[in-house]
Amino acid sequence: MIAGRTAKMASPYIGATLCVALATVFDSLIAGNSIGSDALAAIAAAAPFIMITQIMHCIFGYGIDKLMIKSIGKGNRKEANRIFGAVIITVLVVLYIVFILVLLVERPILEIFIDDSNLIEMVVQYTTPILLTGPVFEMFLCMERAFRIDGRSKLFAARGIVTNILNILLDILLVSILKFDILGLAAATVISTLIGYTISLSHFFSKKRTVFVDISVILAPKEMFAYIKEDIRIGSSATLDEVLEDVLLSVQTGAISAIGGADGLAIWSVFKTVRDIAMSLSNGVSASVSVYSGLSFAQKDYNGVRYSVKFGTIEVLAISLVVDIIVFFLADYIAFAFNAPSSLIALCALCLRIGCIVYPAISFVNLIVDYLPAVNKIRLSNRIIIIQKLIAIATVIIGAFMALSGIIIGYAIATAIAAIITTVLIVRDKYWFVPKDDPRKILEYSISLTTDQIVNMKSDVERKLLDYSYSMDLSSKASLVMEETMGYILQYNLDKKTSSDIMMKQREDGVYIMIIDDGVAYNPLSSLVNADISEAGSFEAKIIMGLTSEVTYDRVLELNHLSFCVSPSLGNRREHKQLVTANE
Repeated sequence: MIAGRTAKMASPYIGATLCVALATVFDSLIAGNSIGSDALAAIAAAAPFIMITQIMHCIFGYGIDKLMIKSIGKGNRKEANRIFGAVIITVLVVLYIVFILVLLVERPILEIFIDDSNLIEMVVQYTTPILLTGPVFEMFLCMERAFRIDGRSKLFAARGIVTNILNILLDILLVSILKFDILGLAAATVISTLIGYTISLSHFFSKKRTVFVDISVILAPKEMFAYIKEDIRIGSSATLDEVLEDVLLSVQTGAISAIGGADGLAIWSVFKTVRDIAMSLSNGVSASVSVYSGLSFAQKDYNGVRYSVKFGTIEVLAISLVVDIIVFFLADYIAFAFNAPSSLIALCALCLRIGCIVYPAISFVNLIVDYLPAVNKIRLSNRIIIIQKLIAIATVIIGAFMALSGIIIGYAIATAIAAIITTVLIVRDKYWFVPKDDPRKILEYSISLTTDQIVNMKSDVERKLLDYSYSMDLSSKASLVMEETMGYILQYNLDKKTSSDIMMKQREDGVYIMIIDDGVAYNPLSSLVNADISEAGSFEAKIIMGLTSEVTYDRVLELNHLSFCVSPSLGNRREHKQLVTANE
């Protein structure tokens, strides 16, 4: 079921990132056709400054959902909510300080690398409104990442779609019709983003929301700083990636400007736009994989981890292959559409075709470096990133002695080498950097919830427990409890096709059972907290008499998680203390 849920979350995000890609394309198309090739050069020169927003998000925002999902996987919702509050406060305060400093030093830095004062002015006009509104939008993005825990991928995909369609329409209005030039491009981005986030933030008022912003954490500075420290640690790999990418981008921009001037930067802008499209399409898959693999890892469901990342790998490679085919055969038309200088259309098309090596390689590497922090392999993720960027910087510098195409070829070779190294590491590990299996596991499988499947499951569970030398009494009890539980879930979903993942593990005090289903939200335990065993029905009696105090229910990523432990010592007790953890 994990692979299916990964796909279900990824698909809306892919649709949303496709709209992001289209908006990026339209920004460049309108810049090139309505303003001129200088606008394309300005967008390319502004990229290192705009990327600072991504770097800051990676430092503070990248880890928010991963850190929260770990707490929730351990059953601590209160801690997750306090993490939410700590990150939101920190992002808003720190980013305003950083972005104001960037605006103060931006022009002097540009004057070092660019001689054209008009081009510098265009860059400043483009970046100023984006950086001034950046902290608020990054705070909204952190909230959206946290709300992923509630599985509202369609809602957030709708935000991406609306934002970028509005961006395209406003580009046409402000730039092509009202002639606001490059300032219009920036204004279109800011206005559309603000309107778009009103959609995702509507989740604040949804009954499906299970995570909350607990800003009272600010009254406990030591606790707050501990959360931020861990958040930064989790985000370190993404931050390192963005910092080195910014360095690489600065090297590429400087080298291309020195070799080809504004025309070279225009070609680089077209290449980078198409590359970013390919990357953005795979980012939706990476986001889904990191969340589901992180949840599975927290629950020690190592097969679930592997299912998620294997599916994600297949999907990003398939997406990249489609992009490769489109770009390779339509490269000349793409270059012409972006209004690349007529004398350089052939060179621009050649650079785009060289990029066909880049798209699958960089998408795959990005997926893996997103995945590794979810399974506590942050250092390994950092090593892959450092290797990738250092090779890229070296090959770009070498390529700069050849020509513009030499820089692109060097970059393509570097990303291919990084993908090969990453593949070798994965193949050598065999198990995707997680344990082969949990030695305590008795069984694990997925079923479709039907009466026949439940009956078969009951027989299989009883037989498996007997094979592991458990008593007939405990084996029968565990299979009965599971049968009743699954039947209870089925009753809630009679008109809905529902699947369930089942895991059973050995424990010293009995048998641990976890049931995950994708049915409607429910809490079978809430009515049992104060239940009187003498008046309990069949289902309640089996739960109360057959379980220890360790019974939990939670709703995460639109999945119901129910876990309990069947203990041989409780089989004949008529009364015992029951503690139920019920998160509704």
